[in-house]
Amino acid sequence: MKRVGRYEIQARIGQGAMAEVYRAYDPKIDRVLAIKVLKPEYCENPEYAQRFLREARAAGALSHPNIVTIYDVGDASGYPYIAMELLAGDSLDNALLARGEFSVKTVINIGLQLADALNYAHSMGIVHRDIKPSNIILSQDGRSIKILDFGIARVAEGGHSDQEGVMTQVGQVLGTPRYMSPEQALSRELDGRSDLFSVGAVLYELLTGRPAFDGPGIATLAVQITSQDPPPLSPDGSCPRGLEFIVKKLLEKRPERRFLSGGALLEALKRERESFDSIHAEGRRRRVSLQTRLTLAACAVSLAFLVAAGTFVIGHQNSTLKKLAVTSGSSIASFVASHTALHAVENSALPEDSQDWLPVQAFVNSASSDSNVSDLRVVDRNGVVRAASNPLLVGSREERSDEIEGAGDTVTSIENAEGEPLFQFTHPIEYGGREFGFVQVSMPKAELLAASGHMRNMLIILGVLVVAMVGCLSYAAARTLLLPLRRLKTALKDAASGGADFLISHRRRDEFGELYDCFNAFAVSIQAQENTQDGSRPNPAETVIEPLDDQSTSPGVLAAKLAVVGE
Repeated sequence: MKRVGRYEIQARIGQGAMAEVYRAYDPKIDRVLAIKVLKPEYCENPEYAQRFLREARAAGALSHPNIVTIYDVGDASGYPYIAMELLAGDSLDNALLARGEFSVKTVINIGLQLADALNYAHSMGIVHRDIKPSNIILSQDGRSIKILDFGIARVAEGGHSDQEGVMTQVGQVLGTPRYMSPEQALSRELDGRSDLFSVGAVLYELLTGRPAFDGPGIATLAVQITSQDPPPLSPDGSCPRGLEFIVKKLLEKRPERRFLSGGALLEALKRERESFDSIHAEGRRRRVSLQTRLTLAACAVSLAFLVAAGTFVIGHQNSTLKKLAVTSGSSIASFVASHTALHAVENSALPEDSQDWLPVQAFVNSASSDSNVSDLRVVDRNGVVRAASNPLLVGSREERSDEIEGAGDTVTSIENAEGEPLFQFTHPIEYGGREFGFVQVSMPKAELLAASGHMRNMLIILGVLVVAMVGCLSYAAARTLLLPLRRLKTALKDAASGGADFLISHRRRDEFGELYDCFNAFAVSIQAQENTQDGSRPNPAETVIEPLDDQSTSPGVLAAKLAVVGE
């Protein structure tokens, strides 16, 4: 086949029971697409060809990101065809062969997209009827999917006699009955809940790597689908219980026990994704009791607040102490400079051998007797030390930096010969607007550092006491909160094991009281349902599906009903 209508065939890329799929080129709009052409044996039956086109046109009205887009539907020389987008990716059945099974997160993501697409299609009045892995394309990114062949499975359900005729012509059973719903297998009226059953079978297979129903023959599959449950989804508990419940609900034999619509399934899967993400984010913290987590959280918050507050207080205290020390040192330096200024002026006008600095030395000896003064020096305008608390320094030269010259008071941090930290204050000796030298005063930092360390230690002790108190109070408060929760937990376990014939007595007027009231209402509802079942109708657990008609109980008949025409 070289051409179908205006489409130029490039290569055959696949085939199914009913049609062959080709890669084709549309010269009219310069686009590469996929062409699905009905096989000749089906083209000979006008009814099948018409239904093929009618259902394809109905599916062409669907526009959804998770449903393959149909561009054109037509008939070329007696061959009905569908022109659709060419998808990059692989079908889920091939992906299953390669992977074996999918991660829980990926399965939830695929389920969300299936539910959204089916909810949209069902709202448009279209039931797929052939949801299975081979009809679901997984994109190359491994996340997004698209559903193929919406409505095509209807062609295979044009009546029992027609189906048998086609089967006789083809000489084989067409399609895969493994993913069909019980009502579809029994040729009963279908709605969107039939597709949801198929979704459950697909999700089951993605999670386990094996089909939900894997009978060796059509008859065995018929019995499994209509009357048997698949093996447990996760015997080892690796699958989240919420997702396991969703899949089990999808695979219910009775349609009314499944989700009412794709929208309801979508909401359930959204909640399960939120729960899964939350549990995944918590990681191993799930093994730590709530009481311990609340206590640790309260202690952590208290500790962080205390550290921030302590840092601010210590910083503010150090700044204040430093300002006090600077003020004190600057005052001393200024005082010495003012009392030595006149002597410095007089001596500056005399030859060096006639200068008299003894009064200045006496004053320095008196001033340096203060325990807060470590070193005191008076330096003339030539940089010679004329008086000092250490007599050995008299006559030596003191280097004057650019920072000191003409810059007024300066404060620097230095260390003495023993390595002790000091504040050094420099004040110029001025008289009549002229500078005649400078005074240097060094004061120890030890007391300042000691005061800062003492405050820091006191704050640490206070912080430890506060955190311990908060931890004890939080532990006690959490224990008080958990007591009613444990009571409710015990009641729910008893109800789950069949002991719902009791109510929780309480006098609480808080949120826990409301929870108890909700449980009591739940228990009363369960008791009422049990009484209704015992008095007016049989227990649904005794019957898996509705009784079949007298022609439906045979495995051979079931096998015939499960033979479908699909991809």
